[in-house]
Amino acid sequence: MELVTLSRVFAPAEADLLAARLESAGFTPFVHGLDAALSIEGYSMVTGGIQVKVPADQAESARQFLAGGADDPGWDGRFRAVYDRAMAVYRSGRCSPATLCDVAETAFLRDSGCSVQELYDFIEDAVEAGEPDFETALEVQRIRRDWFLRVQGGQWSGKIVPMSELPPKGEAVDGIPWLPRLIVKARLKLRGEMPSDLMYGCGGDRPFLRRMGMNLPGFLELVRDRGEDDRAIVEAVKASRHRAGHRD
Repeated sequence: MELVTLSRVFAPAEADLLAARLESAGFTPFVHGLDAALSIEGYSMVTGGIQVKVPADQAESARQFLAGGADDPGWDGRFRAVYDRAMAVYRSGRCSPATLCDVAETAFLRDSGCSVQELYDFIEDAVEAGEPDFETALEVQRIRRDWFLRVQGGQWSGKIVPMSELPPKGEAVDGIPWLPRLIVKARLKLRGEMPSDLMYGCGGDRPFLRRMGMNLPGFLELVRDRGEDDRAIVEAVKASRHRAGHRD
């Protein structure tokens, strides 16, 4: 099979991300030169660099695909590439946060206000429970990223709130259990202050929000927009529940 080189890069992580992007678009990428790339700080000093190739019959379409993104698919596209590769890693049996992402992917996520643990939680539940889907994960992370860049100036607070400080699962407000806890979880998600064993959008959050006629991105936006006004959040949830025809 004849292979055509599409790109030469000088970091294995860059090659992996480009290959993941191509694969997510339906191409069959091959990465050559990694063995020779192990040198100073993980960068290739080999003259030819690390070569990302595709079969000859895919070359023209792949070039057009890359050119269409001006060699930069934007944040959504990069998140999709990282998500797809993480999904493949998880399905291959390497089912732990420690093995999910490489250095470049971890840095990309962190610069987006997302931890590897948070991505892992979405991947794990998508595989094992069938939800949330990619679009939901993307929207949740987009909201968090906007907060991270706009409000936090791209800086993590450095604070992690322990599980002991969250309201109990059974605590209720206006007869609605789970809501006090979810409000706090959403705020922690926005601020990037969740402990590693807590997930915004877990198997308890999703069915609860469905009963309220809401979804994960919508509730996160509600908490973002209402700030610290718990009463406004509760009333909005009750109104949504009423529109959805649920009373419990």
